[in-house]
Amino acid sequence: MNIPRHCFQASRFLVGTAMALLLVTSWPVSVATEEAGQAENKVRVAVMNFENNSTWHYWGDNLGYAAADELVTQLFQTGKFSLVERSQLDAILAEQNLGQSGRVNPTQAAEIGRLLGVQVILMGSITKFSIDTKGGGFGRLRAEYSEAESNLDIRLVSTDTAEILFADEGEGKVRLGGFNIRGVNFQQDFDAGLAQEALRPAVENVVEKLADQADSFASIQAPIPPAQIVGANAGAFYVDKGENYGVIVGQRYEVQRVVDEIRDASGNLLDTITDRVGVIEVTRVLGQSAVASVVEGEAAEGDTLVPIP
Repeated sequence: MNIPRHCFQASRFLVGTAMALLLVTSWPVSVATEEAGQAENKVRVAVMNFENNSTWHYWGDNLGYAAADELVTQLFQTGKFSLVERSQLDAILAEQNLGQSGRVNPTQAAEIGRLLGVQVILMGSITKFSIDTKGGGFGRLRAEYSEAESNLDIRLVSTDTAEILFADEGEGKVRLGGFNIRGVNFQQDFDAGLAQEALRPAVENVVEKLADQADSFASIQAPIPPAQIVGANAGAFYVDKGENYGVIVGQRYEVQRVVDEIRDASGNLLDTITDRVGVIEVTRVLGQSAVASVVEGEAAEGDTLVPIP
C-alpha cells in the first residue's frame, strides 16, 4: 500500500513535535531533581568565632568575629554548605555559659554542634595578622597605601565523636583599597569591613580546601537537637525546632515533664526531676518550628522533647 507523501511528512512532524515537547517538559524535572539532590548533600555546619592568637591585639575579639563572618559568607557562596545563623549559635553559647571568643575545646564544640543539629562545627584561630602602612614620594607629591597579611588555622570537628576531621591553614596578603587610609589609626579604630577585606585572602585559601573535602563530610549523620513544646491546638503540638535545626517529618521525641525541683536553703534551683510521660511524632515541618501529634502517653505546653534515634 502506497502512503501519500504529504501524510508521511505530517506524521514525521507530529512525532518530532511530541519528542520535543517530551524533552522540554522533562528537562525542568531533571534539573529540579538534581538541585534537590545537591541541597540534600550540603554539609550543615556552624562556625565558631575565631581566637585571636596573633600579636595584633588592638582590636581584641573583634578580629575573630570578622574572620568567622567572612568564613560564613565564603562557605555559603560555594553552594556546598548549609550555615547556622549567628543568632542560633549565640543563643546556645549563652545557654551553656560559654564566651563568644571561640575559646572552646573539641568536646565543648561537639556538644554545641549537637544542640544546633549540625554535622560538623568549624573552629579556628588567627595566628598572624598585621596592617602595614607604606608611603613615599618626592617633595609635595606623596603616595600612601596599606598592606595586610594574615594566617589562619582551622579545625573541623565531628559533632558525633568530637573527633577533629580536618585541620589546615591558610595565608594571604592584600593591598587594601576602598578605605581612607591616610590619617587612620589602625591601633585604635576597628572597622568590620576593613578587617574582613584584610582577612579575605587567607579565608579564601582555607575555604577552597574545605570545599574540596565537602563530599567526605556530607555522609555524617546530623543529630536532631532537643526541643520544647511551645503551644497546642486541637490535638496538634507546636515544637520550637524546625527545618532550621534539621527536623524532618516522622521524627519522634520522648516527652519529658518536670515533676519536682530541688532547691537549696536560699531557694536557688539546684536540679529538676523529670519523668517520661509520652512520645510525639512530627507531622509537619516549617522553617523554624514543627507540628507533632501524640502517639503514646500525653504531652503539654512546656514539656521538653528528647529526640529518639
